[in-house]
Amino acid sequence: MIKAGVWRVLAISGVVAFAAGCASVERGATNLAINLIERRIIPPQLEIDDVDMACRFATGNFPLISGGTRAFGGDPQLLESLLLVSSAACSEQRAVEEELRYLRASKQNNIEEAQDARIGQKRLLEITARRQLRAFEAMRNKLEDKYNFEYGEGCPEFERDFDELTYLLGTVAGLQAVVNDIASQQMVGVPTDIAPKSERALKCISNAKWWGAPNAARAVVWSILPGASEGKDVWGTFRLSMLIGERQGVRLSHVMYGLSALAVGDTTRFRDATKRFANVKDFKPSEQYALVEGISVAVMTNLSDRYWTENVGTRTPVGSMGKYWDEEAAMPAGMNVDDLLN
Repeated sequence: MIKAGVWRVLAISGVVAFAAGCASVERGATNLAINLIERRIIPPQLEIDDVDMACRFATGNFPLISGGTRAFGGDPQLLESLLLVSSAACSEQRAVEEELRYLRASKQNNIEEAQDARIGQKRLLEITARRQLRAFEAMRNKLEDKYNFEYGEGCPEFERDFDELTYLLGTVAGLQAVVNDIASQQMVGVPTDIAPKSERALKCISNAKWWGAPNAARAVVWSILPGASEGKDVWGTFRLSMLIGERQGVRLSHVMYGLSALAVGDTTRFRDATKRFANVKDFKPSEQYALVEGISVAVMTNLSDRYWTENVGTRTPVGSMGKYWDEEAAMPAGMNVDDLLN
């Protein structure tokens, strides 16, 4: 006869085994769903060029997608990384609006308004840096585990373009997190060693395949880290990367060129970046990666608006990307430059 205590142990063991089996089935089904989303749902989303729509969707649905899949044992880190990259575009846009308000208030000597705008800008930069850091970490953690390598030290052998794309965009997000955290007075504490690690990591993916962006991002690191540019053709690398991007319909390299020029105070090269961005002959935006091109347009517009507002007090006039108030025939028809300078 089996004693009652033994029966209880067997019953509990059976329940645990059944629950474990259910959890395993749930986890498998959830990861299958995640894989399906990555392969079939994300590609059409990348074909949408409406950045505002994409970043609002990412911000609003991140808790549902992340929490829902994790509740059933799934690992959505690559999805989370892309959603966070997109969501950061929203908070960064709001930070730019505060910066423009600060610049206008400063020109008008409105001290209280300027201070308030600067505080608002730093708060939004903190949110942006936090999202970008989480995007970087989610990408790094998942891909290190999947491909058994150390980020920045070795190169994975990617099985999917989706993994490679997330690797690139997550890496760029990490670099942006460093810059935005510094601008927010390091409210997040983003590790600064992300920059040199990212520079090494970007060697692992094809510059020709990904619009020239990997080498352009490396050139950004060369230009901002002390001593990193030694022996490197920084501006030549940007020029080649921009040519690749122009042919493939994604001008992300142009944005990096403009950012790098502003970071070192080279306004001549910054103007060159905007002119080249605006005047690509027979440019055809990528259909497959329309969202990435859309983000590039939004960021370059932000950079131009900052430069215009700092110097003139207004955003870039409509249709005037790459044109400037002190250049002959630069202003749109019907606009008086004197009105802007008053």
